[in-house]
Amino acid sequence: MFNSGRCQINRPGGFADDYSDMARKRHTLGCLFYIALILLALVVFLFNRTRVQEVFEKTGFTKLFQKKPSAPVEVVVAPPARSPENPKAAPPSQDPKPARQAPPADVVVKMKPLPAPQKPAGQQEQTEARTRQARLYFIAVKPDGEIQLKSVIRPVKYQDAPLTSTLEALLTGPTAAEVGQGLMSLVTPETKLRRVYVKEGTAYLDFSEAFRFNSLGKEGLTAQLEQVVYSATEFPTVKQVQILLEGKTADYLGPEGIFIGKPLSRDSFGK
Repeated sequence: MFNSGRCQINRPGGFADDYSDMARKRHTLGCLFYIALILLALVVFLFNRTRVQEVFEKTGFTKLFQKKPSAPVEVVVAPPARSPENPKAAPPSQDPKPARQAPPADVVVKMKPLPAPQKPAGQQEQTEARTRQARLYFIAVKPDGEIQLKSVIRPVKYQDAPLTSTLEALLTGPTAAEVGQGLMSLVTPETKLRRVYVKEGTAYLDFSEAFRFNSLGKEGLTAQLEQVVYSATEFPTVKQVQILLEGKTADYLGPEGIFIGKPLSRDSFGK
C-alpha cells in the first residue's frame, strides 16, 4: 500500500496539473471580480453622473484635462504720419465708423402776410380807442385839516363809453405826480363800478357794497360823493347822479345817514 501511494504521489504530472488548475481558477475569479467591480463603479457613476460632475467642477479636477487657449495676438496699427498741411489730424480708429452727415439746414419760407379784413368806416371808428381830456376831482387837505375839492385834467382812453372810462380812472386814484402835488382820493380802493347808464340827464352809477363805507366818517363820505358827482357832471349830458349799491337804490350811505335816495347834483353840496 505504501508503494501504491508513493506511486500516486510521484505520478508524473499529477501535482503540477492540480496546481495549474487552481491557479487558472484564481486568475479567472480575479478577473471576474475586477470586471464586476468596474461594472459596479460604472453603474454607480451613471446613476450619480450629475453629482459627480459637480464635484469634479468644484474641485477643479476637470481643469487638468482642459486645453488652455492660446493668447490672442495683439495687432498694433501705427498711426499715419501727420502732414504739415493738417498737423492736428487724429489717427484713424481700429473700428472705423461711418461719419455722421450734417443735419440739413432749416428752410425758411417767407410768406406774405394776409391783408387785414376791411371793416366799415362807422364800425372801425367805434372799436378804435380814442382819447379825451377828462377832468377828475380829488381831495386836498389844507394845513388846518379842512378837506378841499380839487380837479385835475388828464387824458383818458375810451372806446364807446367815455363816462365809464372816466369814472374807472377816478376809482384808480391819483397818479404819482398828482400825489406829489398833495392830492388823494377818499373813495374806498375796494370800490368797483358795476354798471353805468344815462337816462334823461341822470347818470345811474351802480357801485359795489364797498362804496358804502369810509374810515373818515361823515366828512369822508361827503367828500367821496363830491368826487363822483362832480366828475360825472363834467359831461354836458349829465345833470345829476343817482347812486346805486349792488344794483339797488339805497336811502342812506354809511352809519352817519347821508341821504342818497334821490339823484344828487352839485347844488346838493351847497357849493
